[in-house]
Amino acid sequence: MKRAEGAAFVATLGALLAMTAASNDIMVPAQPPIARAFGMPEAAGAAMVGMFSVGFGFGLAVWGPLSDRFGRLPPLYAAAAGYILAGAVCALTDSFGVLLAGRFVQGFMGGVGPTLARAISRDLGGGARTAQALSAATVVQGAAPVFAPLLASGLLVAADWRGIFWALVVFGLAVILSVMLFVPETLPPEKREAPSIRQMGRETRVLMVTPGFLYGTAMVMTVFFGYMALLGMGAAVTESAYGLPPEWFGPLFAVNSVAYVLGALAANRLAGRFGVSTIIRAGALTAGASGVFLLALSAVAPPLIVLWTGVVIYVFAFGTLLALCAARGLEPAGAVAGTAASIMGLAQTLFSAAGAFAAAGLFDGSHRSLCWVMGVSGVMLLVLWAKGRRYL
Repeated sequence: MKRAEGAAFVATLGALLAMTAASNDIMVPAQPPIARAFGMPEAAGAAMVGMFSVGFGFGLAVWGPLSDRFGRLPPLYAAAAGYILAGAVCALTDSFGVLLAGRFVQGFMGGVGPTLARAISRDLGGGARTAQALSAATVVQGAAPVFAPLLASGLLVAADWRGIFWALVVFGLAVILSVMLFVPETLPPEKREAPSIRQMGRETRVLMVTPGFLYGTAMVMTVFFGYMALLGMGAAVTESAYGLPPEWFGPLFAVNSVAYVLGALAANRLAGRFGVSTIIRAGALTAGASGVFLLALSAVAPPLIVLWTGVVIYVFAFGTLLALCAARGLEPAGAVAGTAASIMGLAQTLFSAAGAFAAAGLFDGSHRSLCWVMGVSGVMLLVLWAKGRRYL
């Protein structure tokens, strides 16, 4: 009998959370080659991340309320199947427009993963147990940004960009199998509610005046805004400004991914000892320091190792803050965890997509756009924490 506990259960939640990271991080080294394959400017490769994020945001608005009505598992299976089919379309197409449409659909279907991982965690009862489950799953999720860019770099050497989408098809199949084996239904029929526009409006209005939800969501939105700038333009910046070949960006990005895992591990291990609020404060201070550093670098021409030091510090703070701020934001949600997770995810994803598009729009062939977007995000995280620390 499947039980909502144990290493396999937590690992599966991590895989669901990683549907976003795997789908976007694996694209990072491939963006310039894909753009060149279709005769597009290098900055157009950022649309691979941007279109996924827009579709992902719309998906988040759907899967949470559906899961409140039909349970967590049926929408999860349906969306995962759609994610696999969209990946196959992307791998087979010869049209850049169809590729972008496929990424939008892939994002729409992929929105089920983080939304329901958070809702399932909230179904465990809230409080310390939800925070523990989410932070542990976030550590598992950290494998995606470590290995996805490395896998992409290897595929670009051994084959071409199409192999990256076939890898995502295999990942989707593995997620479905893991859910079938290890994740029970955590929302029993007696607790399900039929979705209605009026009810969703009432729930949304309540959440929109709940400070804990607002500050938790704002922190998640902001930390993702800076991170998506890195995903969208990191490879283009290192290739254009520093001459780094795309196949070498995977190993470089893996350094960031290790920092993310270390941040998530620190949050998971230390939150129980020192308290969630203390670790969120430490993460916000770290993010603010990285933001000031990156903004200062935008005024000079730093070596790549100096630029990447600021990026790594930001990503460490990202790993520290993400799960704990999400758990704090979902704490007041109670029986409407699915709807709350959808609202949080929708806001996070649309705002983070703006980060990728902002970095692309400001890109001038140098490192400055990356520093501007990530730097402002880091400083804003510190400001948000200072204003809402009593709720975080």
